[in-house]
Amino acid sequence: MTQGNNFAWPVTTLCKFDYYALKKVVEENDSKFRAKKIIIMGAGIRGIAFSLLMAKLGYGVTAFTDNNEVKVGGRINELPILAFDEIRKMKDECIVLISVENGIALKKQLEEEGFAENEDYFYVENHLYERYLEEFLRKDGFETLIMGDCGITDISKEDSEFANLGEMLKKDMGEKKIKVLAVHAMGMRAYYHILSAQVHYITKPRKVVIMANFETFTGTQHMLPRSQHAKLIEMVSDSIHNRDEALLEYVGVTRERFEQFKVDYFTSSQDTLNKMTSGRNDRIVIRMNYMYDLREDNENIQYMKKIISLCGENGIKLFFFIPPVNYQYAKELYGDKFFELYEKNVEKLKNIAAEGECSVLDLSYLLGSCQFADVHTIDETTNYEGRILVKAQLIQQINSMG
Repeated sequence: MTQGNNFAWPVTTLCKFDYYALKKVVEENDSKFRAKKIIIMGAGIRGIAFSLLMAKLGYGVTAFTDNNEVKVGGRINELPILAFDEIRKMKDECIVLISVENGIALKKQLEEEGFAENEDYFYVENHLYERYLEEFLRKDGFETLIMGDCGITDISKEDSEFANLGEMLKKDMGEKKIKVLAVHAMGMRAYYHILSAQVHYITKPRKVVIMANFETFTGTQHMLPRSQHAKLIEMVSDSIHNRDEALLEYVGVTRERFEQFKVDYFTSSQDTLNKMTSGRNDRIVIRMNYMYDLREDNENIQYMKKIISLCGENGIKLFFFIPPVNYQYAKELYGDKFFELYEKNVEKLKNIAAEGECSVLDLSYLLGSCQFADVHTIDETTNYEGRILVKAQLIQQINSMG
């Protein structure tokens, strides 16, 4: 067994566009992937998802590599995380898959060491940002704007029905009546700036629905590189010719934060590392994402209030929705302590919304464990059966707004 800290994130969901993009790359280059060792560059959440996707497609991954020195020498379950120096020596016997989003710097790093694109390494692009921007710019008379993260875009790794929640909502409500702007790990500050640009420069919706995922309100989530989407924010700003000064300033903020690669749940402190077990890290993730003390001075709370003001000033009907939580699994791990701490945060969020005279649709206990991406999942993403139930609740609430 590989020694060292296990940096495996309990990934139970997949971005469907990652699946299709990776599938296309490996099938078109099957002989290359069969002939060499496969190394995933980027030992983070997307890298772990890539390893699951490769297994689903029938390819074995040999190892990970990462520029974060804290992770080097550790592992993702049974797979070692190697230093890039070791990968350099393996050039003739391996193929590198870049899993990091906006991985231009990693492409440059590989090419400086003689790795050729589409021969020695592959950079898999899902064009998620291009899809998002196209939806942002659409003006065909929609009434409702829905904003959220991977709970809207992703599917279970066990699903056979690949329609995500956003697609299901558009199908049932009508493609032209609803606009869905969603991408993983996005928080209230990004929602605010994108919503403001939408209202002032594209089309003002009558109704706005925003996902309030408790992970985004933690004290560190808004600083993580994977939460920045610096390129996407820049694309949105460029699309309105950089006329929104606050959005343009935010472009700079996301660039700066993205460069802080060492800010990570599992590498931000020695205390966290010491508490990691040799197996799944579910207890740590549930505690960090749901059982913390929600503070009103948190950046995302402040921007939630700005969203409420923005909608009020523009006569837009607004509600936030709290996605389902896998409370059955959380209770298994923490007992009633989970409910005690989680419900305090729910109450705080509802009070903030009430102060702004908008509502919260609380779907916390809507689903059982079997309706999530996995019975042991630690995030809000559901399977197809669960998405049907969430969709019905959202449509009912939207229609009740008149």
